[in-house]
Amino acid sequence: MTQASTSGNAAQRPARRGAGKSLKRGLTVWLIGVLSALLVVDAWFSYRDALAAANQAYDRSLSASLKGIAERIYATESEVVVDIPYSALELFEAGSSDRVFYSVGHPGEALITGYEGLPAPSELKPNVAVFFDGVYRGQALRLGAMLKPLYRTEFPKPVLVILGETTNSRQDVVFSLFAGEIGRKAVLVVVALMVALLAARLAVKPVERLGQAIRERPEDDLTPVTGSDLPREVEPLVDAINLHMGRIERMVEARRRFITDAAHQLRTPLAVLNTQAEYALRQDSAAAMRPAVEALHTSLGSAIRLTNQLLALSRAESVNGLMLSRQAVDLSVLARDMVIELLPLAARKQIDLGFEDAAGQALSVVGNAVLLREMLANLIDNALRYTPPGGMVTVRLGADEAWPGGVRLAVIDNGPGIPASEREAVFQRFYRLDVSDHTGSGLGLSIVREIVLSHAGEIHLDDAPDGTGLCVWVRLPPG
Repeated sequence: MTQASTSGNAAQRPARRGAGKSLKRGLTVWLIGVLSALLVVDAWFSYRDALAAANQAYDRSLSASLKGIAERIYATESEVVVDIPYSALELFEAGSSDRVFYSVGHPGEALITGYEGLPAPSELKPNVAVFFDGVYRGQALRLGAMLKPLYRTEFPKPVLVILGETTNSRQDVVFSLFAGEIGRKAVLVVVALMVALLAARLAVKPVERLGQAIRERPEDDLTPVTGSDLPREVEPLVDAINLHMGRIERMVEARRRFITDAAHQLRTPLAVLNTQAEYALRQDSAAAMRPAVEALHTSLGSAIRLTNQLLALSRAESVNGLMLSRQAVDLSVLARDMVIELLPLAARKQIDLGFEDAAGQALSVVGNAVLLREMLANLIDNALRYTPPGGMVTVRLGADEAWPGGVRLAVIDNGPGIPASEREAVFQRFYRLDVSDHTGSGLGLSIVREIVLSHAGEIHLDDAPDGTGLCVWVRLPPG
């Protein structure tokens, strides 16, 4: 017993939470990914900026040394004199981890002094320092070069001065600047991520409260959810929930109405059937029992018809979802088949039942074939039921001139008709005219109207064309 109870409670529990995607987890993954990518891009720019700043600072010292050497180069009648000043050698001061390389000489000729094979720039202008990166003896260098004109006819070629230093100190400065900058950016990214996650957690709180409020509602509470304290972004969700709850409420109301109608309308026929059966059982002979059995059979037929119409009315209501299954239906074929099916009933009442296809071609509508067949069956059956013996019923089908592409269906009889004052009332459930017989249930036209409205059509009652009888015409939109 305990196990069965536990299983029943488990069946009533909502679906396991977390089975779908988590908004907070998804936001966290996106934020971490995007912010990490931005941090990498920013790190690259930060490194470039730090390197540029270090180069700018160290290039000034390199430029001063380069110009100091160039200023102490001069030419005599027989030679070029290179006097490297002490100020140009300050780069060699104690404690520095860098080495300095230099060369002085005419371009394309042997060196005057310095290190052989230092990298040289491709383009130079006189007295203009040029700075560039290079590699010498496997070591990365930052170099500066300058052309020094001698202004002597004995030495028409200028002197090329190249001065370079290793980049250890520069890299230390670059790393220091870069590490400090990227550290601050990383802290900002972490803080931004924490703030964003906190904001996301606070943002989903109203949704969690909304879900909790809906879960705590009584089972029969289908009133709209109030979203006065919810963010605007959640309003579409609230509107969708209210729309769905409205659909459920209409469906529940339709079920409740069906149960009420069935209980009210079937109680009397079932009581009559029971009474007739008891009466038949009290008879001693088959001859005396026969009238009671015949009456029982008639009442049973009426009860069956009433039950079928109640079920048809329930299916015809749009809230029951049958209209979700839609397809192209040839109404001319459907109407012809229904007329042929009801010919035996018309023959028993000696009624001339005919079909007229004014279009002479297929007339298709988009809808539910089962419901459209039920509509035709009720229209023709009603006409046959209330038309006196020897009368005439005509089913006429054609294109609707006032509704391009639409279909116009008319069922015409020469029966007693319906007074104009009561033509709207007959669409109500279980409404019967005083002049009508009591074999009908008062549901036929209600069923027809529900089906027509579910197909976005129109239904009207008019006098028959010859002034005697009733014309029920239905307009359905094009397929």
